[in-house]
Amino acid sequence: MKHSSRRGRRSLGDQVVEELKTADRFPIGDTRRSAAQRRVARLVAAEISVADDPRLAGTRAQLRQWAHFAPYLLSDEQETLLAHEGRALIDEQLRRLRSLENDSTTALSAADEALRNLDAATPADRQQADVAAHAITDLRAPLTASVLGVLAVCHLADDRLRGIDDWRTRFAVVQGTMPATLAALRDATDAARGLAAEWWRTRARAVGGEYFDRRVGVSSSPATLAQHSAAAAAALAASVPSLAAVTHRASGRVVHGEDNQVVIEADGRISVTVAHRPTPRGSLMVAHEIGHALHALESRSPEPPGALVGETIACWSSLVVGRAGINGPQSMAMAIALGDTLVEELFVSEAVSAFEDSVYARAANGQTLGAVELNAAWLEANRNVLAGAAVVPDLVGSGWARLPALATDPGHAFSYVWATVLALAISARHGVDGDGVVARVIRAGGVEADEFTALLGFDGDEWISLGLSTLETELSRLAQVVRGSA
Repeated sequence: MKHSSRRGRRSLGDQVVEELKTADRFPIGDTRRSAAQRRVARLVAAEISVADDPRLAGTRAQLRQWAHFAPYLLSDEQETLLAHEGRALIDEQLRRLRSLENDSTTALSAADEALRNLDAATPADRQQADVAAHAITDLRAPLTASVLGVLAVCHLADDRLRGIDDWRTRFAVVQGTMPATLAALRDATDAARGLAAEWWRTRARAVGGEYFDRRVGVSSSPATLAQHSAAAAAALAASVPSLAAVTHRASGRVVHGEDNQVVIEADGRISVTVAHRPTPRGSLMVAHEIGHALHALESRSPEPPGALVGETIACWSSLVVGRAGINGPQSMAMAIALGDTLVEELFVSEAVSAFEDSVYARAANGQTLGAVELNAAWLEANRNVLAGAAVVPDLVGSGWARLPALATDPGHAFSYVWATVLALAISARHGVDGDGVVARVIRAGGVEADEFTALLGFDGDEWISLGLSTLETELSRLAQVVRGSA
């Protein structure tokens, strides 16, 4: 033992640090970099607590992701071959998808611009918005279907080699949860989707029951972006008093832009842009983005939150602001806006996820994945949500073709299902944040999804049933406001 090697005396933390240094010597895509990272994954999987080593600050979330995926890793030779072939195939398919933006008749921006008229004053204009947008998605559909089909087959083939039997496993690993938790949420949401049809029937009395009426609200006094930002800051500060100062700071950084996004600039500043609409529904989008900004400004984690954690804080922000608006002078308009947002974020996102499941099921069974088949799957998923409360017309069948994230971020749509249910559970459990729990989880920043729910005080998956029961109560309350004001 006197002559034991230096390697034998090194701690697990020492080994991880050394392998990370080895990886950093090589550029992204280099097989030697990837091999070192796989060694790190196996080391951390052997003892997950090593990720908490102070020397590894800033990489904790990444290390835990690698460790969770370690059981599915193949030999270095197999991994190198798969990476080379897979990357080339994915790059080519995404290049094909981007090519649609080179023609105004198939550009996504044109479809999005048309759909902005879904909140127009007249039914004819709203119907024309759907006609114009889906004329574009009809043209996008054949190539997009081809891309989705190729990528799904590639994804499933890689899963089979690794012994993965649920295509959402990769998304679960990256987010820090389990496929079983995603499945439990999916099943519970599916069982509750009658709430969507019930809400539609309520709102139809005030704003119309045609499918193209889905984003319109009652007329209300228009508000500027600055007014919406100030109202959001006031509501959030009242809900989480300990974060009042940073909430007002976040709300002061919002400007009008083409996209809804929060960006951390090179100098550390937070830049928030919102494609603002001067409506109550527009105010909830402002609140959503301010939630993201608040999270970024207050986080004490060197790593950004994943989609499940990040979208939860944003959806919670929107819920807080919407509830405050119900008590204002435009209560009915805000009630419709909040109810619509909750139903869309939850059940329409569930429909997108169900469509995505059907794509992978068809690919697994070797079935055709053309535009006709995907249009039918899209219509089925969306008709299931509304359950006859409104007629979903055939003309919107190609709506899936305006969602590039189906190709670039498979599984991402389910983030909004998770986030909406958990946001409702947070509101039920914590309310005004007198005990500081919400402030603490916001400050925690880039934690894993299951760690996040534990920090909120939830035992296992109990937040799912609490969130959905809170949704039922919330929609009932909003329906009373709408009926009382009609």
